Amino acid sequence: MVIFGGPGTVTHKATRVLVLFLTFDREKKARVRKALSDFFSAHDALSFTVVEIDNADVEAPWTPASEGRWPCEAFQVGGDNRAHEFTGWDHGWREAQTHLPQQWDLVLVVNDALMNSKPLAALDALDADLIAQLAKQNTVLGWVDTFARVNPDPLDTIRHPMRLYGEPCRKWLCTTFFLAPAKIFAAISPMTSVTELDDLFVRTGAMAPFRADAPLSENYRKFLLDHQRRVWKRDDKRGYELNEETFDLFRAKVRNIVNEHRLGVKFWRTGVNHINLAIFDRRPRGLGLDTNNPPRNPLLRTLKLRVLSQWQLLREIAPPALERWRRKFPPRE
Repeated sequence: MVIFGGPGTVTHKATRVLVLFLTFDREKKARVRKALSDFFSAHDALSFTVVEIDNADVEAPWTPASEGRWPCEAFQVGGDNRAHEFTGWDHGWREAQTHLPQQWDLVLVVNDALMNSKPLAALDALDADLIAQLAKQNTVLGWVDTFARVNPDPLDTIRHPMRLYGEPCRKWLCTTFFLAPAKIFAAISPMTSVTELDDLFVRTGAMAPFRADAPLSENYRKFLLDHQRRVWKRDDKRGYELNEETFDLFRAKVRNIVNEHRLGVKFWRTGVNHINLAIFDRRPRGLGLDTNNPPRNPLLRTLKLRVLSQWQLLREIAPPALERWRRKFPPRE
């Protein structure tokens, strides 16, 4: 964006990014803070303002962050841990609206789980021009997932979509890190859809955890159970059997998953474009963008990114289709 000053002068107005950084674990916080600081320093053509939200200290008042902690304007405030990170982000957003009078072009939502869950090399491909285009073109950028990709059994959500509170959900935006135009973020806020759990779960009895009238489709209930018992058992590092001892853990994790998926539903419902950051981190598999030779024109680059992002749709359609073909035409003995 360019604005004109006095005669013979041209001033570039930086894209303004509000960063809602949710923290809970001190060790993770320090590592992600360093990674984000490096990212902000590498994009000094943008104007970042950080709000560091501490969900481990919900009573902390709004104060400027310690000098030297961030390479940009920064503040810190306590959070709201009632629904974990989601209520924390909502609290930070409200505090920012109260204490910071300026208008924002983009909102960056991130938490301290970033380095544990995502390949940060993908962020190296993002330059200031590309980020600035997100606000101008009403585009959201983040990691996009589908049920077919994360489930051990192929799920046909094209013909049989998951339904949450009566609305179809086929894919979602990972809340660990995403950038959204500020006006879109304001429209879908609050991020939290579910705080209390009485409408989802029975109070006792882990073997049949969901209420008969819970507003979740049967295939979605099965997905939630499979996701915790099977998908999270990768490398035997995570995962658990559902029983009376793990019932509270299951309830809390399901609430986070449902909040993330319902947030995705809100975004898809607005009709905004999405760019999937996964196209930057899957080069070894033959997918992704050549980050060493990107198109110079930001408009062409965003168009190319959108087209490449559609490969997620193929990952949603192809596995169930191939499985149906395999079952219809089994290999001969």
